[in-house]
Amino acid sequence: PPTSLSQTEDPHLPDLNPTSPGSQQNVVVLSLLLALALITNLTAFPVILFRRTRFGNGQFACLIFCLTVCDLVTVSCGLVGGLILEVGDMSWVGKSQDCAAYYFISSWLVGLSNYLVVCLVCMVLVKRAAGILARLQECKLLLLSLIVITLLPAIPELAIRSTISATPQGYSVCILTTHHHSYGLYVAFKLIIRHLLPAICVLLCLLRPRTVVAKRISLIFMGEPAVCECGPSGSVLARPHECPKMTRSKPDILRDTEVTDMINVMEKAKNTIPAMVEDPVRRTYKRILAVTFITTSTLYILVDLSFQIQSAVTSSFLTSSTSILNMEELAESRHEANLGTTLYILMFCQQIINPAIFLYSEFIST
Repeated sequence: PPTSLSQTEDPHLPDLNPTSPGSQQNVVVLSLLLALALITNLTAFPVILFRRTRFGNGQFACLIFCLTVCDLVTVSCGLVGGLILEVGDMSWVGKSQDCAAYYFISSWLVGLSNYLVVCLVCMVLVKRAAGILARLQECKLLLLSLIVITLLPAIPELAIRSTISATPQGYSVCILTTHHHSYGLYVAFKLIIRHLLPAICVLLCLLRPRTVVAKRISLIFMGEPAVCECGPSGSVLARPHECPKMTRSKPDILRDTEVTDMINVMEKAKNTIPAMVEDPVRRTYKRILAVTFITTSTLYILVDLSFQIQSAVTSSFLTSSTSILNMEELAESRHEANLGTTLYILMFCQQIINPAIFLYSEFIST
C-alpha cells in the first residue's frame, strides 16, 4: 500500500519489521520464473541471432531479436532484483536513488517489452536490408519512439521511491513516499500506459489485421516496403518481383498463392497503400503472441486492481487504529500475499512466453 514518511514515524507501530507470510512463496515462485525465463530466452537468443529463421531474416526477424534481448534483460534485472529483495525480507542496502533507479529500470523494461510485442503484431509493412546492423538502422525511428513512450510510465518511479531506516541498527526498506491520491494517479497511469493501451492495440490488430491505420503507421516508421535489393548497383526495388535471389533468400514479406492478383492491382493503383499477404508461419506466430499477450495483460490489470483494493483496506485499518497493534495484525494477510505473488507471475510471464512462441513457430509449427 502507499506509505508516506509521516506514517512510518507513527509511535504506535513497533520498530520490528514483521516477516510477510508470502515471502517464502515469493522466493520459490521467483526462482522458478527466473529459471524458466533464462532457459527459454537463452535458447531463443542464439537461434534468432545465427539461424536463418522460417520468417526470413528480414525486419520482422530483427524485431524478434530486439524483443528477445529486451526480455532477457528484463528478467535478469526484474527477477534477480526481486529475488534478492525477497530473500533479504525486503531490506535495501544502498541509497534512495539506487532504490528509485532499480524500480525505474524494471518498469521501463517491462513496458518496452510490451510495446515491442505491439509492433510485431500490428505492423504489416517492413523493409529488408542485407545485414542485421542495416536492419536495425532501418528501424531506428521505431526503436527511439518505443524508448520515449515506455519511459513515460516509468519516470514517476524516480520521484516516489525512497528508503527509510526501519530500526536503529540501520535496517532500511524501499518504500513509496506518496499519499493516497497521488498514488492512485500513479497506479492508474502505469496500468493504462504500460498494460491497457498495448493490450487494446493488439486486440484491435487481432480483430482487424492489415488495416489502413496499421499500414500507415508502418509506412511512417519503416518507409516503403522492399523485399529485394537486386536493382541496378544493388538499389532497393519498391515492389516484389521475380528473381533467383528472392526464391533463395526467403524475403521478409512472403507471397501466398493469391498474391499475383494483388500485385496486379497494386501496379494499377500505385498511389494506394500497398498490402502484402503474410507468410502462414508468421501469421501463426502473431496470432499466438497476440492471444497470450491479451490474456496476461488482462489478468495482470485485474489482479493489480484487486491487490490495490486489498492494500487500501489494510492501510486504512493500520492508520486508523488508536491501540498498539500486535504482530499478527501488522503481518501481511494470506490473501494479500497471494495477490502479490500472482502479480510477480503475471508481470514476468510474458517474457517467458515470448521466446517459447518463437521456438514453437521455428521448430514445431507446420
